[in-house]
Amino acid sequence: MPKLFSNSNKKFLKQVEKPEKELNKFICENWKDLFPNYTFISSEFPLKGNVRSLGNNGRIDILGYNPETKKFIIFELKKDYDRNITDQSADYRDYIQDNFSDVYLHSTQKYEIVLPKFTEINHDKVEIILIAKKFNLTQIDRVKKIKDNNITLIKYFWFEDDLIFIDYINNDPDDIKIETTNTKKINEIKNIITQDPETYEIEQFFGKYTAGKEVFLLFLKFLKTKGNVDLDFKQTKISAKISNSTFSIMRQGGQGGRKSILQINTDFDVNLLSNEIQFDDRDRGEGQKRKGSLGLERYEVFFRNSEELQIFWDFIKDKL
Repeated sequence: MPKLFSNSNKKFLKQVEKPEKELNKFICENWKDLFPNYTFISSEFPLKGNVRSLGNNGRIDILGYNPETKKFIIFELKKDYDRNITDQSADYRDYIQDNFSDVYLHSTQKYEIVLPKFTEINHDKVEIILIAKKFNLTQIDRVKKIKDNNITLIKYFWFEDDLIFIDYINNDPDDIKIETTNTKKINEIKNIITQDPETYEIEQFFGKYTAGKEVFLLFLKFLKTKGNVDLDFKQTKISAKISNSTFSIMRQGGQGGRKSILQINTDFDVNLLSNEIQFDDRDRGEGQKRKGSLGLERYEVFFRNSEELQIFWDFIKDKL
């Protein structure tokens, strides 16, 4: 389920239901920001005559014009999902091609839209933009196989605080223009929406330390076989609690003499652990200050790979 996190409110915003006419209104009112490269002609553009399978009349949700390709654009909107959306838009496309003169005159005379000369507009092709909450795999596959690529699919998600997330399934106009840094930011936003909060927090904590992240995920998977695991994310560590046991997890970059990629602090006595695993006792003896300030656990265990994590898990699993 798509999620959107509000940094200002420190919460995930709920999706809200809006009627199709409100989606239409939102697009029309924000046209210049949403579709700056297209010319807006009209909302609810009327079609009179033979509209194929739809009968004698029909209405295009929004009609626009693409100055770059010199083609009319049909916008078909659906509140949720409609398996007939592609067929309906195809009917509208056929109508425009069959009644091109009427559509051109209606656009320029009734709606007073400035368009190129009649002979300069592409009569044979019409672009289609379909906007809905979801599309099935058959629709997506069919559209992507179209050679002239004249159909664009856009998913939308409407959240509280009147926020809308728009995701181009294909033909994203910014794919070529956006710089690499901006692309990274967009992907991060998509990660927030598509991931659950725990997964997102783990990604943010480990960042570039992917090797350590994979070993931690293996450890977390093992822990969850023993019961519910509570994670608390801090800037420098992840605290994991299960039953009466706690662990503190720190990032390691594989640098230094240990070459470790992950550190896990624990109160389990690891003195009998295999010599293959490196660890430190933070308790320096009576009257000595405990080493370090991260976590309450006594032992620091250092891992260089998943095999060492497996040895550690085999050692502690029956103690949990």
